Amino acid sequence: MQCPRTSYPLKPAKVGGIVVYISERSGGVFFDNLVLSNFTNPADVRAEVLAKHLRQFSAPLGDENARVNCPKCPQIVMMRRYFSPLRVVEIDECPGCGGIWLDTGELDKLHENHLSAKERELLRIKMLEEHQVFHIDSPRHYKLSQPGERSNLEKVFAIAADVLSDD
Repeated sequence: MQCPRTSYPLKPAKVGGIVVYISERSGGVFFDNLVLSNFTNPADVRAEVLAKHLRQFSAPLGDENARVNCPKCPQIVMMRRYFSPLRVVEIDECPGCGGIWLDTGELDKLHENHLSAKERELLRIKMLEEHQVFHIDSPRHYKLSQPGERSNLEKVFAIAADVLSDD
């Protein structure tokens, strides 16, 4: 696999028994599907060890908003999305394999903005209050014909009766 920013090979590294792929040129890191969740809590030793290791490789990048191809699926362009409802850190996610690419410093930003379980619940309640669910009632009856006129269904039955009675 190659770094999506520099095209240099990524180096696999085991952190707490979990394999991640590090770019020593850009300071970025690639996580296979569902692996990032093991590194988002700054209180976790494994997360802090990885963040500290990545800081030594940080290098200025060009346009961080430029779309990049997935290191694992080079033919697929990764999607840009916010990691959390706080909308602070934008990550790159592969729609094919579900892998996540973090550019230099983004893991530190995730740690700075980490929410405790209580804070997440308060944020969830606040978002529910701000985005009230609304309901649209659908019409109960569609009137397809004018008053006194036969309905379309009645017209179809009349045509069918005419066809059958001609035999």
